[in-house]
Amino acid sequence: MKIDKNTQIPNTPVYVVLFGIVFGVNVWLLVFRNESPTNWILYALTAVAVFAGLVRLALKRRDKHARTS
Repeated sequence: MKIDKNTQIPNTPVYVVLFGIVFGVNVWLLVFRNESPTNWILYALTAVAVFAGLVRLALKRRDKHARTS
């Protein structure tokens, strides 16, 4: 039996799971732990995650547009 080690997972499901975990943990901590002293860290991490997602999408669109032109 031959095992194909060159398979690649598509980026979209990986990013959906990653952002789901980050936002899930953030929402859980912010909603159920109102007086947590680390809330400012969670807000900053949420902003960084959103910014990283937007940059990733922008770079992907730019590369796709550059290839078609």
